Amino acid sequence: MKVLLLLLSVAILSCCGWRSTPSQPPTGQRCSGRNFNGRRCCTPENPCGFGEGDCDGPLDGGANDGHAGCRGNLVCGSNNCKKFGLYYHEKDDCCDDPSALPERPQPVLLPGALLEPPAGQRCRGRNYAPGRRCCTPEDPCGEGEGDCDGAGDGGVNDGDKGCRGALVCGSNNCAQFGAYYHAKDDCCEKPSGASGPRQQTKGWGQWTQWGPCSASCGAGWKVRTRKCVGSRCGSAGFPAQDKQESICIAPDCNNL
Repeated sequence: MKVLLLLLSVAILSCCGWRSTPSQPPTGQRCSGRNFNGRRCCTPENPCGFGEGDCDGPLDGGANDGHAGCRGNLVCGSNNCKKFGLYYHEKDDCCDDPSALPERPQPVLLPGALLEPPAGQRCRGRNYAPGRRCCTPEDPCGEGEGDCDGAGDGGVNDGDKGCRGALVCGSNNCAQFGAYYHAKDDCCEKPSGASGPRQQTKGWGQWTQWGPCSASCGAGWKVRTRKCVGSRCGSAGFPAQDKQESICIAPDCNNL
């Protein structure tokens, strides 16, 4: 019986063209993630095909290319590249089939986490100007500020130099400091925890009105967007669109 099952398994795998996940980029692949080609190799000017990355999609929050960095009807996923190749970094985003795009999860509110940034805080994550990598070696951040560009992001990065003193740059750790941060923001923290703004305000259109809360009851997300204005929109350093997210609390709950 065991021999029969083994032969049947081999036949199925041979029939369906099964193959293991590659450990090295295929020959001739242009975009193979931050460990090979850096981040945002897939751009609106030179979009990528299925299984290529890193693209800069809407699930990254803040200023991004939307799905324009992927060809045709493909969409930019989120931390999804590992299924295409073991050579990708865990944070790489790859062009994928639209059906594979995950739904946005409901936000988790940590006890004591602020819904809005404190007055005067310079670096507040990608949902607020100046956006990603606000914490730099030239102007490092204090504890609880972000976004920093640490070793956990892979590829070329600032290490812990974007944080003051003995602080280190964490990985997707900002939610503990404030609910206003994006899930992918990295914040400076104490070690026991584990070159300039990407885009200036100039060159952006007006913000849209805040959209409706994503939740009909309890905590959710509200979103507003603005478009890049000018001939360089979509090129390196000039994302085509910007998205800002904020926590919202829907009061219409039917408590039985």
